[in-house]
Amino acid sequence: MHSLLKPRWMSALLLGLLILFFWQPEAATLAAGIALFIMGMRHLEDGFRAFTGGALERWLARCTNRLWKSLLFGVVSTALVQSSTLVTLLSIAFLSAGLMSLMAGIGIVFGANLGTTTGAWLLAVVGLKVDLAAVAMPMLVFGGILGRRGEAYWKGVGQVMLGIGFLFLGIDLMKDGFTSFQGILDPERYQISGWLGVVVYTLFGLLATVVMQSSHATLMITLAALATGQLDYANALAMAIGANLGTAVTSALGAVASNQAGRRLGVAHVLFNLMTGAVALAALPLLTRSVDWTAELIGIAADAYTLKLALFHTLFNVLGLVIMLPLTPLLLKALMRWLPDPTPAVGPEGADLALSEQPRTRALYLNDSAMLHADTALKVLGQELLHLATLSRKVVASALYLPPDIHQGMSREQLHAQLQRPVPGEQREDADALYERHVKGVYGDIVDFISRLDISLLPEQQQALMDDNLAARDLVEAVKAAKHLQTNLRRQIDSPQEAVREAYGQLREQCGLALIELARLADLEIDSPAREALFARYEAEDNLFAEHFQALVQRLLRERLLDGWQATSLLNDLHYMLRIRRHLHLAHAVLYDGLSAELEASAERIEPSLSLS
Repeated sequence: MHSLLKPRWMSALLLGLLILFFWQPEAATLAAGIALFIMGMRHLEDGFRAFTGGALERWLARCTNRLWKSLLFGVVSTALVQSSTLVTLLSIAFLSAGLMSLMAGIGIVFGANLGTTTGAWLLAVVGLKVDLAAVAMPMLVFGGILGRRGEAYWKGVGQVMLGIGFLFLGIDLMKDGFTSFQGILDPERYQISGWLGVVVYTLFGLLATVVMQSSHATLMITLAALATGQLDYANALAMAIGANLGTAVTSALGAVASNQAGRRLGVAHVLFNLMTGAVALAALPLLTRSVDWTAELIGIAADAYTLKLALFHTLFNVLGLVIMLPLTPLLLKALMRWLPDPTPAVGPEGADLALSEQPRTRALYLNDSAMLHADTALKVLGQELLHLATLSRKVVASALYLPPDIHQGMSREQLHAQLQRPVPGEQREDADALYERHVKGVYGDIVDFISRLDISLLPEQQQALMDDNLAARDLVEAVKAAKHLQTNLRRQIDSPQEAVREAYGQLREQCGLALIELARLADLEIDSPAREALFARYEAEDNLFAEHFQALVQRLLRERLLDGWQATSLLNDLHYMLRIRRHLHLAHAVLYDGLSAELEASAERIEPSLSLS
């Protein structure tokens, strides 16, 4: 697929199409119809993204707490945006970020498959009997006008109208393109009967869906060809099955770049489509008779093949749901067994490995599927920043030789007692190496993700993205400040001068208290007053400690327990400790309290003010 898009192949493909259009002008009309239909779907998706503005997240939260709700959400959302691929990839992204359960994701993708049938019914009932070009023209005009508006809502409405207009115009051109082939091509030459025809046209439908990245487009082509007599009814049924199988390939490609949770959903979608396709192929004669019987029951004429194709497409997707829904609990267990969560690396006797011995860390939640929608992109970015915050706190703790269990609910008294003991050699890890191993890669992935985020954002989403970007930078700055502080700490932690050892012990303790407080934020996530009180106490402690420590250094200098060089070093390291606390505070305020990163500009900067003259 990627090799096809290389410049030399693209040039050859375009040249081949140009020759085909001159040789067979009717093919240009058909190809233009397909291109407009795909363009319409893209505009429809863009419109959907443009004016949801957080609604997608709220809908998912309300619609994914029950399997039947998730199923209904998949049906309705796919019917609205006419893209099961978009809905499936968004579900993979949300599941990857831990924003919904695997059961909910399975319900959505199962429902999305059923939702694809609405497009076939729309075209079969209305599209082939109405002059869609006449409807499309005003839609394109109004959509073009509204799409140029600056307001996100009206721009979204304009994109939706453009999308519908291009869809209708594309369908109309496809009809004209296939109609123009009448008298030029003999359809009977391309009809393949028996199981050979089923296999060939199933593969053709699958390939068309993979190339166009849209089962809707394949179904529209199939219906238009069937309506104009260019495709046999039996072969059209096989193409519909192939179109369903093709969507599984798209979701599988999207799941590959995801984490284990996203891969599980991708595998579930592939299994559903394979099972549905296999059952439809195995029971094709029975399904065909069921379509004939149902069509007669609801008043569809025996020769209304487009309506019967839409009915067939619905029936075999419903059959897939009937088969797979009872198996969902077993499927969940199988997916967890096939694709288990990675187990943390442990040392001898089950002890956690030191950070320096753990595998190199990269982003857990970021994936290309999340870039399809602004809400999804911001959500997975927020999850990744929480991951980076946890890593940053661990690296800061290791850089300052703090106890390994400081992140496990340690009290202030326990921390103070621990810091009175000598630091064992295995606890003295190199901050530079830890930064390279556990922070730099994740931060690089975040920067790369943000740089490739080219979807339209509402003003509040742009602000959130800027806040997240600054929060990531603050976390990295905190780690870098810890690296600087470790330079002197490494030399002075075993100093023969008790005053120096105790001073560095106070700096380490104050930083450890910050880590203990910030680690509690996850437990206070729904308690806004408690979070506000925590941040207020945090800032007050910064001011009090800065004053206390500067007074301590001045007293020790006056009593000749420190020389000028040692006092200067301690004040510089006080500055680095305050930078660690300040940058961690700014980042966590954005991540947990939703405060704007403009806080950074207004935050009081505490600097050592001791004069040595």
